Amino acid sequence: SENFAVLDAEAGKKMEKAILSAKESLDSVGGVLETAVIGVPAGVGEPFFDSVESCLSHILFSIPAIKGVEFGSGFAMADMRASEANDPFGIDENGKIQTKTNHNGGINGGITNGAPIIFRCAVKPTPSVARPQQTVDFVKEEEKILEIHGRHDPAIVHRARVVADSAAAIALCDLLAQRYGTDWLGG
Repeated sequence: SENFAVLDAEAGKKMEKAILSAKESLDSVGGVLETAVIGVPAGVGEPFFDSVESCLSHILFSIPAIKGVEFGSGFAMADMRASEANDPFGIDENGKIQTKTNHNGGINGGITNGAPIIFRCAVKPTPSVARPQQTVDFVKEEEKILEIHGRHDPAIVHRARVVADSAAAIALCDLLAQRYGTDWLGG
């Protein structure tokens, strides 16, 4: 689609249709962002507090609309056996050790393994919609109906793309600086 960065144009058209349908209903929709980061060398991150997953999740969950983050095969791993979910290592034609699959999203034990870092973010629907919604006036301690007037975004997932990518870049640059230092920044 011309309005979305998608690999599948047909999927983009379906997204546009869902967004326009929500708009016509004075409502909004959420979505899922998938991010792939290539070129991060193996060995970045720590096995516990500064794991790549925890650092990325920490900053991604700072984005108000993000309500879920998964790495690699994520929640699908709950239905896999270890023999399916484990990423076997092998040696490529250039003698480089790498994984043959990427179920773990380029991260093993909190540390990058050289494969692309793959993660997905669940983005919630925009909460401010023109439909009447139930709330509470906490000063008067009574239930009320909230009606918001003005412009309403039927979807923010496509706007969140650049925010999630920028947040990931910040976290990964910090992890790279921890691993390799910052002397190279001086030129």
